[in-house]
Amino acid sequence: MKIPVTNWIIAGTNNDKPFRPSDWAGRICELGCFVQSSGIVQYSEELRPIKYNGNSAVFIDAALKTFHAEVWEQVMSFARLHQLKVIEHADPVTVFNKLEPKSKSQSNYQLELQDKVEMAQLAA
Repeated sequence: MKIPVTNWIIAGTNNDKPFRPSDWAGRICELGCFVQSSGIVQYSEELRPIKYNGNSAVFIDAALKTFHAEVWEQVMSFARLHQLKVIEHADPVTVFNKLEPKSKSQSNYQLELQDKVEMAQLAA
């Protein structure tokens, strides 16, 4: 039985080169963001910029496809047009595991992982 995909990451080009401009991920994520009256951009839980393997990337939760189909289509169309790598995940934690080098001790790794999750939640 295939595990359903719960999130995607759009990262770099298919030939493993960084996509330019460097702020492309933030620009794409503005499609689903909320701008507060103070001018601060608040990214949604479903669509937010992240760093993936040291490069700018976009995290997409499955809820975007379900509840905001128009935004989903725009983001995926952008990825196809610019030949960006779309990576499927069935486990949300996998996103954060890929950010850490393998040589860290397990306890330090768990603390840093929790910090990254909290920072991502604050950014959203």
